[in-house]
Amino acid sequence: MRHDFPYVYSNDAKLRISIINKYWKPREEFVQNLLKKRDYPKKNNFSGFKLIGYHSFVEPEDRKEKFKPQATLIDVKFALNTDYQPRKLGRPNILTYNASGFDFKQKLFGEVDKNQDIFLLTYGPECTEPIITLIISDYLFSIMLDDINLGNEIQLLDICISDKDQPYPEHCVESRSHKHFEASLPHIISFKEGWVGTGVFFGKVFNHSSISLEEFQQMTGYDYVLEQTKKTYFDPEHSEHLKKHWSFDEYLQRQLDCYTKPLGL
Repeated sequence: MRHDFPYVYSNDAKLRISIINKYWKPREEFVQNLLKKRDYPKKNNFSGFKLIGYHSFVEPEDRKEKFKPQATLIDVKFALNTDYQPRKLGRPNILTYNASGFDFKQKLFGEVDKNQDIFLLTYGPECTEPIITLIISDYLFSIMLDDINLGNEIQLLDICISDKDQPYPEHCVESRSHKHFEASLPHIISFKEGWVGTGVFFGKVFNHSSISLEEFQQMTGYDYVLEQTKKTYFDPEHSEHLKKHWSFDEYLQRQLDCYTKPLGL
C-alpha cells in the first residue's frame, strides 16, 4: 500500500456486487431440480439474477459484524488499461452460473481454485464493455434461493481481487481511495494488462448477505424498482404500448410483483 496525497493506493481491492432475482420459469436443469428437492411447486418463476450495481466495500470494525451488510452502498468506478494506457469501455455486464453446471475446461481456469466462489472479469480487443462472470457453488446458490423466498430479494456478494491471485504476470489490479474517507473504500478499481487489449482478471467471493428492497433503499436512497419502472414505462420504444394497457401505477405494481413474489407463486 502506498500513500500519494490525497489518495491511498493498494494492490488488493474489495468490491460489493448487488444482484436481484427476476420472476419467470427457470431453464437450467440444475435450478429446476434444486427447487423440486425443496418442495417448491413445479411452475416456479425464478429467472436468475439481474445486476443492480457495483459498490465500494467497507471492512466492518467489529469482526463479529462481518456478515452484516454495510450501512451505505456507494458506487465504485472501474478503470481499464491496455498496455498501461487508459481504455474506455462501458459498464460491465454480469453473468451468473452455478459451479456444477459450469465448464472449467478452458485453459484460463488451470491455475484457479475451483472449490471457491469465483469472480472473473474479461474483455477482448473489440469489446465495448467487459463481462463479469460469477461462478457460485451449489451450496451458496441454494442459500440465495432460500433468502429470496424469505423476502430478501437482493443478494450482496463481497469480492476480493488481488495482484497475487492473478494467474498471468502481465495483469495487475490497483484500488484507489481518498485519504479523507475510509481507507478500505476503493472509489476506483484499476485493471491493467499488457495483452494488447485482452484482459482476464480473477477474484474470490468471500462473503454473501441478502437484504430486502426496503433495506436497499435505506442504504442507497434509491428505489430500484421505481427507477427501473420509470425507465421502461417512459422509454419511447415501449411507452406507447405500455400506456395502452396500464397506467403507471398499475405497471409499477406489476414490476413489484416480478421482484417480490416468493418462488413458486
